Parts: sequence; C-alpha cells; structure tokens
Amino acid sequence: MSKLRIIYIASLIILGVLLIFTVFKPMVPEENFSAVTRESIIQREGEWIIQFDIINREDKDTNYIIVWSIEGEVYRERVLVKDGGTFSYIHHVYQETVKESKVNLTIYKEGEHTPFEQTTFYFK
Repeated sequence: MSKLRIIYIASLIILGVLLIFTVFKPMVPEENFSAVTRESIIQREGEWIIQFDIINREDKDTNYIIVWSIEGEVYRERVLVKDGGTFSYIHHVYQETVKESKVNLTIYKEGEHTPFEQTTFYFK
C-alpha cells in the first residue's frame, strides 16, 4: 500500500470516530461542585450591602461555613443548602466597623480546610 492510501484510510477512521462522538457522547462523569454567583455590592448611606448566591451541585445536602473578617473580628455562620438548591446571602457592613477599608469573605464546605471561595472587598 502506498503512504497516501494509508493516510487516506487513517483520516477516514478518525473522521468516523469524531462523527460517532458527536452523535453518541462518551460517558463523561458529571462534575459535582459548588459555586458562588451573583456577587453584588450596594452602597447606601452609612453601609454597604454584600449579596451573593451559593449554588449546591454536590448531589447531596451540604453545609457551608461563611467566614467574615472585619477589623480583626471574625464572624462565622453555618448554612445548609439542599442538593441542587441555591442559597441567597445578604450581609450588611456598616461604615463605622470598617477602618482598614477591607472585608474578607471565605466560604468552606463543612469538614474541608481549603476554601472554595475567598474574596476581599475594598471600600472607600
């Protein structure tokens, strides 16, 4: 067989495999993860309002630990988000409590030491 014929047959085989994958998607495990979405900051007289959603795609009910760090003070809150559910969180930050102009937010899944979301908000 000539090299050109071998290349032609190989390219037809590759094309066929690609067509099969477009029709019959291979069994890929679905990714299970949590996500923080719709983060927003609203400034009002004397305060800022921080709002975000936690989306649970873990295939089970999951507890999340929300940790706020403001001026060395640490506030913790535990919330349960049902499987496939969304939890909307609202936090008020008052101007008199923020002297360093920053607030740290960290979100953990309960039982894990590595956060899946970590954000610092800077205020003027």
